[in-house]
Amino acid sequence: MRSTEPSQSTVSNVSTTRHETSLRASLLLAATCSFSFAAGCADDATTTRSDELTGRSNSVRHDDLETFSDADFLTLLRKYAIDDGDSVDYAAWQASADDMALLDGHIAAIGEFSPKSHPQLFQSTDVQKRYWINAYNALVLDSVLDLWPLESVREVHVSLTSRVIPGKGFFYDRDVVVGGERTNLLSLEKEVLKSQQDVRLHFALNCASDSCPVLRASDWSDEELDRAARDFINDPANVAVADNSVHLSSIFKWYRSDFPRDLYAYLQQYAAPALHAELAMAAENRFPRRYIEYDWSLNESE
Repeated sequence: MRSTEPSQSTVSNVSTTRHETSLRASLLLAATCSFSFAAGCADDATTTRSDELTGRSNSVRHDDLETFSDADFLTLLRKYAIDDGDSVDYAAWQASADDMALLDGHIAAIGEFSPKSHPQLFQSTDVQKRYWINAYNALVLDSVLDLWPLESVREVHVSLTSRVIPGKGFFYDRDVVVGGERTNLLSLEKEVLKSQQDVRLHFALNCASDSCPVLRASDWSDEELDRAARDFINDPANVAVADNSVHLSSIFKWYRSDFPRDLYAYLQQYAAPALHAELAMAAENRFPRRYIEYDWSLNESE
């Protein structure tokens, strides 16, 4: 079983009071539900999760501390997120007991502390934004490493319906703990996007797939978020004008309501000169949008 103790550089001055909480006994039946990766419903009450799926203790701690740091996580990203964040060397990471323990410590700290549970530790908007982005990305990486080897996050089969609804097993059926509250990656993503009200987060959150934004070791300042937006938008794999159409990442379809109504004008804010001119022409000629098929292959290094 992997350790869930916070590492020394992740938390400091902690006075411990641990209590055990159980996993949800089952998923409630939902008549209809949808999420960005696929439409589907939760399993009926006969389907349960066991901690054997993750090899973790299901304990949650509620402690007092003076600081929270993601320094260990950023160190791990700099080591294992290669090719400018395009891919992750999961095999090497999984093979390092020390680095797995370092990640475990950070995941445990995320499970105990958040801007909701300990607002005194995250008083500025910038600090909160940094927490939520890096926490989501860390939990995604941790889930991949728990399930390693893995070809795609859409191929995780935890429940009956996850066998027919791609992505449900990874993003919906598996529990994660944030600030003492149990949730799942889908709900966490929705909460982060809603609470932060910054559309640039779509270029920072990474879902461990080839078509996702690159994985960055970042403090997610305004400058870094602008950089992430520029890099994503100027990548022809995400935005391109061709054949009298504007070809767009499916992110712009799934989260259409998050982006400004005049999407082409928004994209032009970050576009390099050539793409800027092409988008202006597309807007003037009312080119239709065509959405690029999302590549859900795991973002693992070759």
